[in-house]
Amino acid sequence: MMSGSSDVNLKQSLRKLEYPLCAHEALKKIVELLTARVTNIKNMDLSLDLMAEFVFFEVDRRGNKRPTGLSPLVELQLLEILFEFLNNTQSEVTRNTLFFNLFSAITINMRVGILGKLVSLAIGIPSSIILISASTWMQQIGNTSPSSCKLVEALVFDYAHLAPNLQDKMKDLPKIAPEFTANFLTGVAENYYVPKKNPMFPPEVLLKYAADWLTENCTLCLAPQAKAPLLPPGAIAMEATTPIAGLLRWCILAPIYEQDQDVYTKLYLALLNSIAEIPTANAPRVINVQHLTATVNLLHNYVKTRESNVSVLVDPALQLALDRFGQAIQVALSVNAIYGHLNELFNSLQKLPFNKLISIVLNKYKLSKSTPIIIV
Repeated sequence: MMSGSSDVNLKQSLRKLEYPLCAHEALKKIVELLTARVTNIKNMDLSLDLMAEFVFFEVDRRGNKRPTGLSPLVELQLLEILFEFLNNTQSEVTRNTLFFNLFSAITINMRVGILGKLVSLAIGIPSSIILISASTWMQQIGNTSPSSCKLVEALVFDYAHLAPNLQDKMKDLPKIAPEFTANFLTGVAENYYVPKKNPMFPPEVLLKYAADWLTENCTLCLAPQAKAPLLPPGAIAMEATTPIAGLLRWCILAPIYEQDQDVYTKLYLALLNSIAEIPTANAPRVINVQHLTATVNLLHNYVKTRESNVSVLVDPALQLALDRFGQAIQVALSVNAIYGHLNELFNSLQKLPFNKLISIVLNKYKLSKSTPIIIV
């Protein structure tokens, strides 16, 4: 444990170094504090102080917030230091511990810009080591959380809009970091096909990659559940939400929003194949009932806003959307891939316009109700 005077001496010695060169020395001390055999609140507070002053340059020596942020050039230097330090930290537990503390739930809103550029750099170079830590971070903070969604939004901007000539860097992402790719897709799925959000639809290149990735690897969506993340001592692993329900929502809603059907058809078939390949024995928790119910509500709201137009009920686009939904539910049920209270889902399905396939699924469910169907 460091004494108060040694804390002061450490900070004074770091202040003699130019920023951001002092960040590298601070990171070494932060790792020492976070991975000490016996940790305490004093050491944790000191590590937070070192991050704020010497790594991210957020506060001055008195702890006051700095009025201006980093210049683009200095930010680039900091990114290089962070990248090299993390990439050269061989212990995955140590690296994840540092990553979680650098980008904690408390500080992420201030540091999400740096995080996005760091992970973008790890995709471009690439660095599977940093992408593993980024994936574990997404899983622990929640891969559908606002913070994870902001991260993937920044990555999509970089590789789909800012530098389209670098799009091929995404091609082999599942081979480099399958767990990250799956968590990335979960966050991406959360960001699109959200009514009143702009943009509502994913970029075509992103859609193409999602379809290609899942076509080539039908187990990709389950990658984060197949390997337990290496966490700091005492940390509890959080369950990863798979991207299946979110991507199914895209494919189901695409026809009614007149989106290009070829690529959505390819993605939809890849998703069905991914679901069908799930082992029925000891099936993982793949699709949450509530996520499917949310799609029902979106379809219901779409119909409700057009209920004055009787033809909408027999509209081929709507019927295609309902066909896809009914088929996906049936395939998922056949391999026990849906978890939660199924009554919630089937009660909501009855709100939708008549569709032959959904009607068959509903009738089959009613016949099976002689035995309780709650998959947990």
